[in-house]
Amino acid sequence: MTAAAPSPTLHHAPARRGDRPIPCHVLAPAGAVTGLVLLLHGRDGAGRSAHIVPIAEAYLARGWRVVAPDLPHSRAVPGSGPVELYTMSGHLEDAAAVLQWARDAWPEDAERLALAGHSVGAWAAARLAAGTEALDHLLGVSPVFSGPALLAARRAMGAPAVQALRREAPAMLAELPTIQAATALRRVEAPVAVVTGALDGITPPHVARAWFRAAAGACFFAALPGQHHCLEGPLYDRALAAALDATGA
Repeated sequence: MTAAAPSPTLHHAPARRGDRPIPCHVLAPAGAVTGLVLLLHGRDGAGRSAHIVPIAEAYLARGWRVVAPDLPHSRAVPGSGPVELYTMSGHLEDAAAVLQWARDAWPEDAERLALAGHSVGAWAAARLAAGTEALDHLLGVSPVFSGPALLAARRAMGAPAVQALRREAPAMLAELPTIQAATALRRVEAPVAVVTGALDGITPPHVARAWFRAAAGACFFAALPGQHHCLEGPLYDRALAAALDATGA
């Protein structure tokens, strides 16, 4: 009988500019720790969202300490702040604050450091990776490549999809023309892997592949049949395992 995965413990990291502390779900392996991974959700996600948990468990199975924050202004995190104030730049700043806190909290684990993220979290992870020395690897799941690409995908989905973004995240919509990951990814020489859904309409496969191709250390890409933006199921689990194997995690 397979042992149940350990439950996460809840910690709180200081936020940017002295805002309310950020809840962080921390998973630690039972034995020796392989390294430390910061796992970032996207807009309206959470550190224990159904599509984030399999990523955390894939790392945990390899002995990594996982730090998965509940970042602000998310509908999936009650009390995290008004969702209409959400911005990608703020997401990145809060992620950077959590990364610094985690490195200070577990300095020995952080000697081997990885970054992973879903959607906007993958964009933020790429931005952080570009400024992280001796990064072990970077994992992007359904990654956002740029603001213009994100807006183009919304337009392809139809006017209601654009209207929903304008209604739900007006501050984010305003900054989209300046958002991109290519410059950062070109600086990431550590192994980079991507897992995405072949039916993803938010970050379509050709966009995920552009994110992958921009990375200097690109080593693994998988677009999973039948999967959308928030992936699930055994095929997802196997793809994550293969991605981490490819990066050497």
